[in-house]
Amino acid sequence: MKVFLSSVGRALRAERDGLAAQLQVTAPYEPLRFEDFVAQDRSSREACLAGVDSCDVYVLILGPWYGDPLPDSNKAPTEEEFEHARRSGKPILVFTKNTTDPDEPRQTEFKARVEHYVDGYFRRSFTDVLSLNVAVTKALGELPSRSVPLTWTDLPAPATVVWRWDVPEVAHHSSFSATPAIDAHLVPLDGGRLRATQMGQLPSVLTRAARDVGLFGEPDPVQTGSSAQLAWSTSQILTTSRGSGFPHQGTHECGILVHRTGQVSVFESLPVDGMGALVNQHDLQQRLSRLLLIAASHLQPGATSGADSGSMHMGSAPAVVEADRSVPIAGLKAQPGDVAAEMAAELLIAVREAR
Repeated sequence: MKVFLSSVGRALRAERDGLAAQLQVTAPYEPLRFEDFVAQDRSSREACLAGVDSCDVYVLILGPWYGDPLPDSNKAPTEEEFEHARRSGKPILVFTKNTTDPDEPRQTEFKARVEHYVDGYFRRSFTDVLSLNVAVTKALGELPSRSVPLTWTDLPAPATVVWRWDVPEVAHHSSFSATPAIDAHLVPLDGGRLRATQMGQLPSVLTRAARDVGLFGEPDPVQTGSSAQLAWSTSQILTTSRGSGFPHQGTHECGILVHRTGQVSVFESLPVDGMGALVNQHDLQQRLSRLLLIAASHLQPGATSGADSGSMHMGSAPAVVEADRSVPIAGLKAQPGDVAAEMAAELLIAVREAR
């Protein structure tokens, strides 16, 4: 199990060294950290984010210091690594050092996001190297097994999916006729209905989650709302791309919808240029995998299995893949790429048939 250690380096040197040494001699763990990387033909940032990509578990260690913000993103490397791990759907464990030193202002903001009561992570505290080693080893041992089987079960009839263009709350401000988009939907088969109080709280939670995983940019405007049956957070911005030597004006749309029934839908526009949208199976698989992980993070705990479906709206003819099979949620979270690969293959067939 590859464990990526993420923290401010100079301020938590003893803890990083002690934890790495502990994991090196504790089966079956392998620590990954910046200090141990070999020379590479890429930037330090790219090397660290690649380390996050290759890890099985991301461990975030927080002290009172934020680190030096990078000039282009204005975020410290630790925060960039955390956001990358979250976007990638990695298991995340958070540990905070108890100290009398006051938090830097940026670190106070970062901790608040990481430890958010609704949309964050429950963190464990430590005081020194020994207590950190004990806490991390215990938490790693409590992680669910990664060998979760991905089983497909045929449904007697397709699950009922509420398609986005049939939702009045978001359809009226979506440019379905002009913007090619892809939607992924997760429908829990045995989850209970959400409470009205939950529906009212969801819009702000969805917005923060969408920004954290990069679905929305931090400055992007959003439209949010909730009703008796739906909570949503969507974003729509104007874009300009230059393909085939000509500028192309377009609209980029994305968002998350959570229905009272527990269905979660995530959508985003496809990239376009002057010649139109370019899609292939690999690109669709990557996009669907990301959308599925975002959607899975908002499924209710009571849902133990779900049907998957997808749609791609190209002009006036939506290509639809019905939800006629189910997969365990644990299997989906462990192997999102495999589920996305199947959906992408079926979706391309549906696109050809729709055309």
